[in-house]
Amino acid sequence: MKNDQPKLGWSDFAAGRHRPGGKHTWFEGPPDELLARVRAGWAARRPGAGRSDLSQVVIVPVEPAGFVSSTVRVDEGTPLHAVYDRRQAGEAGFVRVTAEGEREPATYASVVLYSAATLQENGGRRSGDFDWEVVCLLAGPTAEEPMDPLTMARNMLEKTGGTFCAYTAEQFAEAIWYWAARATAHVPGQDSSDEG
Repeated sequence: MKNDQPKLGWSDFAAGRHRPGGKHTWFEGPPDELLARVRAGWAARRPGAGRSDLSQVVIVPVEPAGFVSSTVRVDEGTPLHAVYDRRQAGEAGFVRVTAEGEREPATYASVVLYSAATLQENGGRRSGDFDWEVVCLLAGPTAEEPMDPLTMARNMLEKTGGTFCAYTAEQFAEAIWYWAARATAHVPGQDSSDEG
């Protein structure tokens, strides 16, 4: 590994959340292969949603082969399920809606990473001795998938589990519009946040 390459690792949050067969996006290959793809795409990274530079949160585009998306495109005939959920212990609960149906194809994929300093904001913690940690996998039919509006609100309001970021009204509107037509895939037995 080159000296100018940062030390990358998985956050405990992402490792528990993005597991094969779950309701979230996952990568079917080994964790080290995903990190290798992140290293390969590191030069093409861009600031995370609402960020203006590459110092806190970055999104790294990666080869989409082996990714499975988390989303189902919904319409008036899509069976939906709603539960009261939490992402992890200690965070505020919310209504989570999931949808039955085929997952959207993973035509594009990217990996969201937080810097070590950003992970420690708002009472957060690091999962290892890494410069950057994987916190989220994104895969679906578009290269520019907006962040979930509830996640944006958690961040902007500095709620437990969020890292402050000021989003624009347009960013919120785009996210709401995108997610109004999609829901997380329904996986029987995984309606609660037991998986992290």
